[in-house]
Amino acid sequence: MIYVLATTNMAEVLKVPVFIEHLMEYEGTFAEFMVEHYDNHKEDSDWDTDQKLPFINPPIVLMVHAQLPQTIFTLEKPREIIISQNNSIYQEKGFSSLFLSRIFQPPRFS
Repeated sequence: MIYVLATTNMAEVLKVPVFIEHLMEYEGTFAEFMVEHYDNHKEDSDWDTDQKLPFINPPIVLMVHAQLPQTIFTLEKPREIIISQNNSIYQEKGFSSLFLSRIFQPPRFS
C-alpha cells in the first residue's frame, strides 16, 4: 500500500469522483465500462468526459534507474591438500566371513 501511495499521482486520485459519476451514467456492467474506456478507447460523443477519467493519460511519476556495481574478483591458485594414506584404525586381522551373512555388521573404516 505504501508503494502505491508513493507512486500514484495525487491528481489521478482526485479524479475518482469523475470516474464514479461517469460509471453511474454508463448503461452496462462495470466490466464493459472498463473495457470500453481503458482498452484502446475510440473517440465518441462523451470524449471530453472520458479524458477526465483517472489513469487515461497518466503522467510519468516514477522513473527508476538501477546500476549494478562493478565487481572485480580474482581466482586464487588452489592449495595442495595432503591426505594421509595410513588413516585406518580398524585392522581386519582374523576377520571371520560369518559376519557377512548377518544383517548387523561391525563398523569398518576405509
